[in-house]
Amino acid sequence: MKPAFEYQLSNPFSTSFIAPSKVRYRFNHGVSGGNPQTVEMHLEGLLATLRKTRRGLILGPHGTGKSTLLHTFLPKLQRSYPMVAFHQINNDPSIGWIGRMKERSRASGRIRKELAELPREGLLIVDGWEQLYRVSRLRILKTAAAKKITILATSHQRMTGWSTIHETKPTSKLIQSLAGDLLADTPYEIRKLVDSYLKQCRVTPKTNVRDLWFEMYDLVEDAHSSGPQSVV
Repeated sequence: MKPAFEYQLSNPFSTSFIAPSKVRYRFNHGVSGGNPQTVEMHLEGLLATLRKTRRGLILGPHGTGKSTLLHTFLPKLQRSYPMVAFHQINNDPSIGWIGRMKERSRASGRIRKELAELPREGLLIVDGWEQLYRVSRLRILKTAAAKKITILATSHQRMTGWSTIHETKPTSKLIQSLAGDLLADTPYEIRKLVDSYLKQCRVTPKTNVRDLWFEMYDLVEDAHSSGPQSVV
């Protein structure tokens, strides 16, 4: 007998679905959380706060949605500033310590080059501000201040001279809402399996949602391989 969900060849928790550029950030759980108008309202609030400062932070632990929020926010920012430069700094442990050091240096050079090309009142976005060397950060801040360029960055900790415009804090209900979005076109058996697993997870404000999605990926893959008898 073939599995009832054999036609579901793709895994809703694969990278192609959970990448920050693919998922729309949710500011709250429930039906309203996924409503485009609700998201737009929150983004308007963030934009208003950012306009009041030259240095805005999206604050939160690893894997709690900072990059996802940046990608959700990006289209509005591109419409609101003369020019936007977006930089994401790779801190992947798999490339090794030396590789990460080289990436920091390369990223610093790329940012300074594009910063020089940004017009006055432009916007620089740095996903992973803390990954830059201190000297590089100071040079970037000095140039940005001289050109009246706003900087929006992600950070794991508060920093002097910066204003936190949003802090990412996952909750059980929020994670279940996000999972519901990803599982929207998935067979009932898989949705039930994932929902049951998530209800047993202990979620704290520091829960790495990215790692949790990887766990869900393995769970769904095992279910696809084992067939409906594995879903209870």
